[in-house]
Amino acid sequence: MKPHKMIADCAMVILLPLLMAYSLIGEDIHEWLGIAMFAVFILHHIFNHKWLTTLNKGKYTPARVYSLVINILLFVIMLALPISGILMSKHAVPFLSITSGASLARTVHMTCAYWGFVLMSVHLGNHAVMIMNMPRKLFKIKEPSKARTAVLRCIAAAICIYGIYAVFKRKILIYLFMQMMFAFFDFNESRALFIFDYVMMMLTFAIAGHYILLLLKRQKKAES
Repeated sequence: MKPHKMIADCAMVILLPLLMAYSLIGEDIHEWLGIAMFAVFILHHIFNHKWLTTLNKGKYTPARVYSLVINILLFVIMLALPISGILMSKHAVPFLSITSGASLARTVHMTCAYWGFVLMSVHLGNHAVMIMNMPRKLFKIKEPSKARTAVLRCIAAAICIYGIYAVFKRKILIYLFMQMMFAFFDFNESRALFIFDYVMMMLTFAIAGHYILLLLKRQKKAES
């Protein structure tokens, strides 16, 4: 991966859990980080524009359809987030705030934020092979290792156990399915713990995305 692409992708991964802690980091900081995320999102697509030219080429396997659906949904959500955010802005672009649509904008923004968190994490997992190849190249690891694979799978399992616990602890499902229109934060809670929980959830969804893609690819191979 080229350095500029890696920097943009790493920036998005870092910004994601920080944006989910919006009330804990302050509304003003959240708005500016949101603008930064959208800017990096645009850069990400500019850097990967060649992918668009491949959409009308080749066969659409179940794995490819799955990845495309995730990308389309994520693209729509990443457009809805800044639009709804601008309508509510009190700090970054307060002159564009439209009070009459604030309630709808808040509902759209919060729902899209949680779905965006999930889908961006899954999207990250869809590129897990490329990500895992980076340390292999860095440390010049060429031969497979059963011991290393076993250790990595144990770590992944531990992450998923805690990540699933964090999903219920943070009531993510309630926000995803619009059963709650306001997010509640414990302002006495450590910001580090909050962000840690979201990082673990992000990794859990990424691992799930990786294995869903892997299963779809293996199913295709078994059928052929």
